[in-house]
Amino acid sequence: MWLAALQIVLGVVDIAGFKMLLISGHVVLGFVILGLAHYNNVQIKKTDAPGRLKRTAKATAILATIQPIFGIILLVNLMLIMSGSLGEIVGFIHLIIALAIVTQASSVATAYDMWEEKEFTKP
Repeated sequence: MWLAALQIVLGVVDIAGFKMLLISGHVVLGFVILGLAHYNNVQIKKTDAPGRLKRTAKATAILATIQPIFGIILLVNLMLIMSGSLGEIVGFIHLIIALAIVTQASSVATAYDMWEEKEFTKP
């Protein structure tokens, strides 16, 4: 969750002279998050956690898998210095998915902790 929040900051911040370093950090951290999302999904599947929690972890992994596609489009757009609404639309979608990943990851973390501590009650 915190890595995904840092990921957004790296993608949004624009410091003159450090743009390529920030982009490189953004890309590397993105692949770390992708790996962690799938690792968490696999590990949670092995538990007796509630189905909703497992589905949320799976959705997070799927969202993390989609992100590099939009990221590559943005990177090509940046490298070719193309302008236009395509880059803006893809960038907006990329940001929205990143926010969804942060939201889903925090939801999974909280729900898993509550499940592990037996804080869920059955009706």
